[in-house]
Amino acid sequence: MIFDKDMNISSIYFPLPKRFFIQYFVVFLWFNNLHELFMRFSSLFVITLLFFVAFYQYVLCQTLGAEPPRLVIGIMVDGLQQKHLDLLWGYFDPAGFKRITAEGVRIPHVRYNIVSAGSTSDIATVMTGSVPFYHGVAGDIIYNRSVDKIRNSLYDDQQIGIGTPLMLSSYNLLSSTIVDELSMAFPYKSKSYAVAIGANEAIMLGGHAANGVVWIDDLTHKWVTTAYYKNGLCKSADDMNVLGDFKNISTRVWRPMYAINTYLSSAKESKKSDFEINPLDLKSKNHKATILNNTPSANSLVANLGLRIVTDEQMGMDNTPDALMLQFTVRTPQEKFFSLQSVEKEDMYLRLDRDIQNLLQKIDAKVGLDKTLVFLFANQTDVHSPTELGENNIPAGYFSANRSIALLNTYLMAIYGQEPWVMGYYGKNIFLNKSKIDEKKVSYDAIQKSVIDFMPQFEGVQAAYASLDVLAMGGDSNTEMARLRNSSHKNSLGDVVITLKPGWLELDDDFRPVGESNAIVSTTPLYFYGMKLKPRTVNESYLVIDIATTLARFMAIPAPNANIGKPIKELFESN
Repeated sequence: MIFDKDMNISSIYFPLPKRFFIQYFVVFLWFNNLHELFMRFSSLFVITLLFFVAFYQYVLCQTLGAEPPRLVIGIMVDGLQQKHLDLLWGYFDPAGFKRITAEGVRIPHVRYNIVSAGSTSDIATVMTGSVPFYHGVAGDIIYNRSVDKIRNSLYDDQQIGIGTPLMLSSYNLLSSTIVDELSMAFPYKSKSYAVAIGANEAIMLGGHAANGVVWIDDLTHKWVTTAYYKNGLCKSADDMNVLGDFKNISTRVWRPMYAINTYLSSAKESKKSDFEINPLDLKSKNHKATILNNTPSANSLVANLGLRIVTDEQMGMDNTPDALMLQFTVRTPQEKFFSLQSVEKEDMYLRLDRDIQNLLQKIDAKVGLDKTLVFLFANQTDVHSPTELGENNIPAGYFSANRSIALLNTYLMAIYGQEPWVMGYYGKNIFLNKSKIDEKKVSYDAIQKSVIDFMPQFEGVQAAYASLDVLAMGGDSNTEMARLRNSSHKNSLGDVVITLKPGWLELDDDFRPVGESNAIVSTTPLYFYGMKLKPRTVNESYLVIDIATTLARFMAIPAPNANIGKPIKELFESN
């Protein structure tokens, strides 16, 4: 198990303050020895002790302060970067992003202690307070050795989609999430929903026990879900589908909000006329899906449905905490840069700012932001893409495995015979054909070492490691080795794992990036707002696994069962 140097057992397993456990321990000892106390001391002393315990309980409650939040709102923004927020600060409305970032608690030094492999594992890590080594979700897509196929990491052939052919569930997420713990702490009382643009993001935000989990289908242009969740498609989402509200929002043509020459990127792009984008345009000639999920319409759909659920389900109306998890995006169609280098991306931020402004205003009017806890975070994204680095003569590139694995197979055939020694590959994991190795009585260790020696010869590959060596890695959580071990789970780990050089990103066969950060230190903006928290900046360094622990303490519920994080203590200090 990998811990930070200041992590201790109590902060790992218990979201409540140590004084709670001291109190309970004292009371336990007192009851356990009640008879002895009566025998040894006078009744006056016992009465005094009872008074002391009652008074201690009262003082403790006063010290802990306010009640738990009535509503917790998680806002995950795909592609969000702190640098983008800083650049657009002067353009944001005071009641949108600025309300959270200027009036909330900013925690700038929050690191992902896992290797970037997509939003699925990033969100799972945040929601469980753990890492793939324990929670099991190592990426968006994995190679499944048992069926010799590349599949969605959440694929579940025991589930059917509702409104979608996708067969997905959170079954492969092996840990409870903060939403699960909330549902178990207040069964039949607490309500929790996840609304997202993407399927995997929705399921990881909702965990196993949410009342409803929905996402956008960019083929049918409807809200959809999976039968894994017993309540199916929630009424609010179904109403939007049936009554045409989804269609009305999804068909809005995207044009710039302001004059084109007022955008930061207009001079660089030499744009003299407005852009016009239809969300229902196809992603490509050979693809039936539309670009809807990378337009402002997708964000508006998420915000709109989130507000409807709060109203329809009467969330935040009693003293039992409820949770609403939302996923937005600032990614534009076919974008080549991770930095803020297009008018479309700027406009995407500004329109999302409007959606967040409307969301906060409506929640404030209905529930009260003083009774609501909002937290904002993002997935892992590099500041610059390989394309941008290359344009500035900085070594970088995209690693495509097809040619490399084909050459690796040829190399192994030359040494060990004309057989398919490599069974499969995905996401830096190389899977050897173990049945063929056994059949031909070839040394597994020898062929594994041959792969480890051969792969670093490819441009862009930094190193290669044996699977057992990866699982045995440890040390400082700041190192790439520790992050690599954290990011691996025995169920999806290859026989050999490669790493890439700085500035390089992997593309799969469909030209999708496999993770979007190759930085040794990968961070996310993190903000907490509401609950009468006073504006401040927390300068201590934290990990994303600390978010779930912190939320658990706010709601006075157990932390997820694989949690290894610690509470962000500054949030609980006197404001």
